[in-house]
Amino acid sequence: MRQMQAPEVIRSAQNARLKTVRALRRGRERERLLLEGARVIDEALQAGVQPQFLLHQEALGEVAQALVQAAAAAGIPCCACEAGLLAQEGDLDSPPGLLAVAARPQADLEEVFRHAARAPGLILVAAGIQDPGNGGALVRVAAGLGAAAVVFLHGSVSPWHPRAIRGASGTCFRLPVADAVPAARLIELANAHQIDMWGAVVQGEPAIAPTPPRPLALLLGEEGGGLDPALIDACSQLVCIPLQRGVESLNVATAAAVLVHLLA
Repeated sequence: MRQMQAPEVIRSAQNARLKTVRALRRGRERERLLLEGARVIDEALQAGVQPQFLLHQEALGEVAQALVQAAAAAGIPCCACEAGLLAQEGDLDSPPGLLAVAARPQADLEEVFRHAARAPGLILVAAGIQDPGNGGALVRVAAGLGAAAVVFLHGSVSPWHPRAIRGASGTCFRLPVADAVPAARLIELANAHQIDMWGAVVQGEPAIAPTPPRPLALLLGEEGGGLDPALIDACSQLVCIPLQRGVESLNVATAAAVLVHLLA
């Protein structure tokens, strides 16, 4: 009887799929994203994302093995890779042993604003956020506290940066997320759908949910620098979180959590 051959194991750093992972890690592609770890990959699969391929170390735990089997059953190419090679492609102290590459989701921005206007809902806008961890935390806040969508303006970190995806714990697949949106486009859509733009600033009116509820776009600016003056001028209201004991400001993700809880 003819024996089945064991699946081929990637043992060269020059493998084409490992090269793709490196290109994504370095930000050289905008059409695809890198998913790292069982939790993030599982979130993507549950949201209907179909990775183009999945790489995994040869020895897997029970949870990771079940995930690989489910991915393979869904027709996703799954390739074993030497643990040392796979670890080189990650930027974690303890590499999870699972990587996947998928096409980036594309939020329909017009539909996002149309839906927020009907609901009404709150759109969280990253207007210059630079740190990937903060970008991911904003997405997680939006998903967990009921925002309708998250918009990252041009000049902000990408929500599809590998560290941003990890910071969001995969929640970026649970709601619409738009990337590299021009500020002029944001203002145009907000005006077209009668969505108020509110800016989060250090000196502003204490944030209070509008009565009756109405659709809002809440803008949070660059860590340290705050909102661009042109965006401040476009806002109908500037809001803040009253602080005590001489504390001047909060981390942008913490501020987002407080404000979305109050306004969403």
